[in-house]
Amino acid sequence: MKYILPFIFITACSTVSQKPSMNPEKVRNEDFKKEKPLTNSQVTDFYKSVSKSLSPALQDETVDRYHKSELSEIKPAGDPLLDISIMCSKGDFSDAFRLASDQFNRYQKTAAYWNQIANCHLNAGSHRKALLFYNKALEVEPNYIPSLNNIGVMYSRQGQDQKALVAFERANKLSKFSKTPRYNLARIYLTYGLAEAALPIFQSLLSASPQDAGLLNAVGSAHFMLSDYQKALSYFKNIPQNEWTRPEVGLNLALTLQKTGNQSEAKKVFDLIDTPKDGHLKKYYTTVKAHLGGSK
Repeated sequence: MKYILPFIFITACSTVSQKPSMNPEKVRNEDFKKEKPLTNSQVTDFYKSVSKSLSPALQDETVDRYHKSELSEIKPAGDPLLDISIMCSKGDFSDAFRLASDQFNRYQKTAAYWNQIANCHLNAGSHRKALLFYNKALEVEPNYIPSLNNIGVMYSRQGQDQKALVAFERANKLSKFSKTPRYNLARIYLTYGLAEAALPIFQSLLSASPQDAGLLNAVGSAHFMLSDYQKALSYFKNIPQNEWTRPEVGLNLALTLQKTGNQSEAKKVFDLIDTPKDGHLKKYYTTVKAHLGGSK
């Protein structure tokens, strides 16, 4: 079974500042004189406060694992970089780039600012622009972990997993305390069936956040790949039941129930699952359906 995990990237946040609108891609030399810019040391790379999530393990580093329903509940935080991140995650790119322009004078010398603009371009599907701004962030701070990680995410979205792996490994080597590069590294291991390499990473993250639904699913999937179906089932069943309707959760649970001899229960879970729209999940959905002997 090939397990599917969402791609994650780190974002940053800081304090509020309202300035005249400016396009960050068309700045002028005189614009640098309007306000004394913040430095990297004055901007934090972690979210100070976000709403409760079913996947809280990485919520201080990213909003990418929030469900759409959770994102809709997050209100403007008065923190420009966090607000930009939320807007981009919701697909409000025009507002996000407008706010980024407004904040140029204040944040122009911080890697977090350029990283956030790059993240928006990545979410918008503009990989070339995303790489340009990630490199700008690395120009400001050469070993800036979020941008190194996010370049890996970009390569992963382009199907260049070997390049993505190199980027994640570099980010992880430079900062053993950053959770998201470790998560992404384990995700690639798991995608290619390297469950023994992925499992200890996921378990270490889960130990710090034992109710995280995404990590429970990941650890369960690793055990499934290692043919330890009973242990896999114990992790899948710890995921809240209202999450079982999601294909990336319910399909794993249904297949594991079938593997452990619970055929009727497996079919009941399968019948709860929303029909996936994603191509990879559709294929997995069809495979699980065949294993169960047909349902729905």
